[in-house]
Amino acid sequence: MADAVFSMEHVSKAFGDNVVLRDISLAVEPGEVVAIIGPSGGGKSTMLRCATTLEQIDAGTLSYGDLVVASTDADGQVSYVRGDTMRRAKSRFGLVFQSYNLFPHMTVLRNIMDAPIVVQKRDRSEVEQQARSLIAKMGLTGCEDKVPCQLSGGQQQRASIARALALNPDILFFDEPTSALDPELTGEVLKVIRQLAAEDITMIIVTHEMAFARDVADRVVFMDGGMIVEEGAPAEVFGNPRQERTRAFLARYSG
Repeated sequence: MADAVFSMEHVSKAFGDNVVLRDISLAVEPGEVVAIIGPSGGGKSTMLRCATTLEQIDAGTLSYGDLVVASTDADGQVSYVRGDTMRRAKSRFGLVFQSYNLFPHMTVLRNIMDAPIVVQKRDRSEVEQQARSLIAKMGLTGCEDKVPCQLSGGQQQRASIARALALNPDILFFDEPTSALDPELTGEVLKVIRQLAAEDITMIIVTHEMAFARDVADRVVFMDGGMIVEEGAPAEVFGNPRQERTRAFLARYSG
């Protein structure tokens, strides 16, 4: 796992008596696109929340490249890095939520520029140049001065992708990025993610879009019951799943 952009090893997480992640180990290599599929309640979004430190793990190790963010000692106690080390770790990933999470009072341009200036302390003119380039790349030219309520759902999600890319992250996480969109707007967002995959952007994508996962991912991970049940190349997982739970899940989707 030395070359992994991101890795979690033997990660567990519970909310009270409800164990939602059970001994999860996953490593993502540079340029790899990993699709996480599985039934609702299977632990997919919780895994992403733990990966991005929105939730703290109960056991295991969490790393971004050479930065170990969380580790478990011999007594089973988990400790997280703090201060500048955590800030550096957080700058290595971007997260795109299913509900956009744009700042409602900021324009599209300010939404994209805010974190690189405030968190990364980068030069404003350089950040603005990058932000305008990302706006064009996302097909949002003319929306620079609009606030989120003036945009369609698809436009808001594309703006949130631009905001994540503006941090120049090593990896992007997507938590069901099209679940709040109608079919036409879903197509807009999936087209952008396909483009990022073609540019070798490293991504983990939690998705219910099976055809998209099959076409775009380098690896598919099927989660159920808080565990990774099966993983492999899309042709293997979709075409010849080894586990009965995987077969049953995919049969429901194809049916």
